[in-house]
Parts: sequence; C-alpha cells; structure tokens
Amino acid sequence: MPAVFEACRRCPECNRGQWNLCRNAYSRWSTPADQAPHFFGTFGTHWGLNGNQYVYKVPDNVSSKAVSAANCALSQMVAAVDAGDVRKGDKVVMLGAGGLGLCGATLAAEAGAEVFAAEMAPSRLEKAKTFGAHHGVDLTQAEDGRERVEMLREATGGGADVLIDLTGVPGAFSEGVRSVRPGGRFVSVGNVSPNKFTDFDPGLFTRSGVSMHAVIRYPHYFLSRSIRFLEETPHYPWEDMVDTDYAFTDVRAGIQAAEDKTVTRAGIVIGTED
Repeated sequence: MPAVFEACRRCPECNRGQWNLCRNAYSRWSTPADQAPHFFGTFGTHWGLNGNQYVYKVPDNVSSKAVSAANCALSQMVAAVDAGDVRKGDKVVMLGAGGLGLCGATLAAEAGAEVFAAEMAPSRLEKAKTFGAHHGVDLTQAEDGRERVEMLREATGGGADVLIDLTGVPGAFSEGVRSVRPGGRFVSVGNVSPNKFTDFDPGLFTRSGVSMHAVIRYPHYFLSRSIRFLEETPHYPWEDMVDTDYAFTDVRAGIQAAEDKTVTRAGIVIGTED
C-alpha cells in the first residue's frame, strides 16, 4: 500500500524531518489525464507511483477491505493521537464519528483512554461503540454552541484531557477548544479548507492553558504503523468501516452518501459494473 502523497526529501520541511509538511507533497495531483504518465487522477482504474512515494506490504491476514481504513483515515489518526499525547486514563473526545472518529476511537481505547464519541448525526454513535468508544454524546440534544460545550464538559467531568476535532466545521473548532479542561490538549484535524472562519476568544484560550496542535497528513512511516495496528487488532470490525460498496460507475452516488452521512465510509469497487 502506498502513501497517497510524496516526500521529496529536499525541501526545507523534509530536511527538518517534517515529511508530512513536504511542500511538494501534491506535485502530481490533479495532473490532466492526457499528460504522461497519465495516472495521477482520482477515481481511476490505475494509479501511477513515483520514487518519492513510500510503499508498505500488507500482511496476508489483513483483507483489502479492512486495510482500506489505513490510508488515510487510520494513519491520519495515528498522527492525531500522537500529537495529542493520548495516555492511559485520559478522557478523550472524538468530535465526529465518521471514519476518522472510529479509527481514532480504536487507537485511543487501545492506549488505555476513556473515549467519548460526539456527533451531530446520532445514528453513528452505536457504531462508534463497536470501534472502542465507551460513551456516545448526541450533540443534537443541545440548542446551540454554548450548550454543546456544556454537554461535553459535563460528560467528561469538567472537560476533556484531549479533544480531537474531526468535523471540518469551523464553528466546532472554537467549541472544541472550550470543551477541553484547563491544561488539556486540542488537536485540529478536520478543518483543512482555508478561508472559512469562526469567532475565537484568544484571551480565554490563553487563560485556559490548553495546548493546540494542527495535524495535516502524516509522516509516511505512520502508514506502516497503521497496517500493523490492523493486523494486531482483529477484534475490531474493520471490514464494517466501509458499510456500503458502490460500483465504479456510481462514484457520484457514493460521494453524495458520504456527504449526507448516510454511510460511515463509501467503498468504490472496480470491476463490478457488469
């Protein structure tokens, strides 16, 4: 299995050991299909690799469907749990219980943490418990952001030790920071789209003593850790992470289902069109 982005090993970020921040990571993404070697696009039957991509062997006892969680959801969450310094006994909130949240729940639970899955789509909470979450928090029961923060702080007994924001919703960013206990850790993963804004109180943040960590992509060797984690944790229903398969010709339907949150993860299966 290859990492989906490059590490050029020449840019300043790579030379500092921050391969996940390689400024050339996406140098071949979105290359028009009519340009050689033609295979760098999304939703294609073939995909071209190059010398700056790292490839790891998948053990025979890990199925293709199970290992699909490794790249990039599980690897991304290995990086997030590492950045949050999740420890045994921590109260850890996964703000979002899609594919990233489920992967994060397993990692935090295996680290000995008490895991809370919080969602605005409550239908996802029961599945989160099969992936290691000890508690589900239905955020639709709150009327506004203030009540959502109160709900999370009450559920965790005064605030999370670690909260990992997976939502991609700018407003959830500021709510998440306020849901962490004084001196806790906040990890931002989901908000990756620039030029989307939210109100933020920097004075309250400073007084909280909360440390904030941004996680984008992952060090390439974390993919190896993810594959090994899958091999070592067969007691989790990894194949159920992808709960609906779509034929290659139905890509748009799969994307829409994921956007509507009617599936946890949509699988696109090549070779089923007939």
